[in-house]
Amino acid sequence: MRAHHHRGRRSAAQAAAGGILLSVLTGCITPGSPGEANPAPTAGLTSASASAPSSFAGALAGPIDDWRTSFRASSMSFTVPGTVVAATLGDGPVALAASGDRVLGSTPMDPDDAFHIGSMTKLFTAALVMQLDEEGALSLDDTLDRWFPEAPNGAQITVRMLLTHESGLSELDMALVGTATNQEVVDDVFSKPPVSPPGTQYQYLNAGYIILGRVIEEATGRRYHDLVENRLIEPLGLSSTYLDVTGADSGAGSASGSATGSGTRPTTVSGYDLGCGEGLTGGDCLGRPSTAVPTSPDPSPQWTGAWAAGGMVSTARDQAVWIRALVAGDVVDDAHKADMQALTPLSSAHYRDAYSSAHLTAVQLGEGTGLTSWAVPGLGTCVGHAGSIPGSNGVAAYCPDEQLAIVVLNDIDPAGLTPGYPGLVELAPAALDALNTG
Repeated sequence: MRAHHHRGRRSAAQAAAGGILLSVLTGCITPGSPGEANPAPTAGLTSASASAPSSFAGALAGPIDDWRTSFRASSMSFTVPGTVVAATLGDGPVALAASGDRVLGSTPMDPDDAFHIGSMTKLFTAALVMQLDEEGALSLDDTLDRWFPEAPNGAQITVRMLLTHESGLSELDMALVGTATNQEVVDDVFSKPPVSPPGTQYQYLNAGYIILGRVIEEATGRRYHDLVENRLIEPLGLSSTYLDVTGADSGAGSASGSATGSGTRPTTVSGYDLGCGEGLTGGDCLGRPSTAVPTSPDPSPQWTGAWAAGGMVSTARDQAVWIRALVAGDVVDDAHKADMQALTPLSSAHYRDAYSSAHLTAVQLGEGTGLTSWAVPGLGTCVGHAGSIPGSNGVAAYCPDEQLAIVVLNDIDPAGLTPGYPGLVELAPAALDALNTG
């Protein structure tokens, strides 16, 4: 895919290609004993409280505005209401820039606004699994029947397959998300016939990470959100990051619980969904003039019910610190970092075929045991994860060749035709230039 959007009307072929991408790309630490908190991250990795000079915001103003308004010239003809970008080089401070509104026409977007980050949550879940594998509390080769003998194909589905979206299990019933306990959601998945034999097909699966959340709880005897807090959020000083479990299941089979977080919990952006009338949203709006429609209901039950697959709240600043620490720090050891990045053959083939059928240059390359890889022109291969949930579509990436951490958070779902990396290709090179010349 090109690094910019052409001005002018898109052809039918381009629109079709964009539709393929929209459907394909939507998704979206030194060990101690199991359940114990880990030490602080590697010395030199700046905490989330640091910030870079405001010259970065000035340099990014134009590129972000170009990104937000680029879709006006497309068949969908809409504008991303608001965008926040955070970036950092090496162990330097985090620079921030914001553009547009969090509430259209009345409230400008602030660089420290907090978002529901959707599937970017999955990196926290994957990191916990890697820590527990490192400590021996579980193994990536353990089969699901160790904890859930009722799981279909449980004796063949490994923890690794859940991480890499190759379990073959059925997807979540979204009507249950936010209304049923986590275990009830898992039980419903187990009650459905698998869609493929384990290890034979890549299928992006939110259900796999809800199951992993329960596996983590069973393996440690502790609540998932406590482990996220004690092992990941607190050591890294992610003061505006928490798992939103208000009104949802926060324990192992219990329906009780409250939101967690370090320090004062920030108010979250409610955001917008892309709509085009007649009840159509998202990819269904391809080729139709579209508008930003306030998220409804507000709050969305998916925000709390997405749990280990997508229930976290964070800021661009915190996410820049997090992705840098995960990929370049010591959240997990070197062997597990390599494992998280190593692309699986099934995922590589899946995305290669999707781009080939759309006659586009591949950007999304595939997935490892947690981390997604993208080919970003001018920056090489970057790794991270995207998140798409009502009212929000963002991406956090680390580009090792440049030691660049880049986060783009948008207050609309989906934010354009590539929700698997919204704004990454367009804004990462601009952020790198701004940091190098600031």
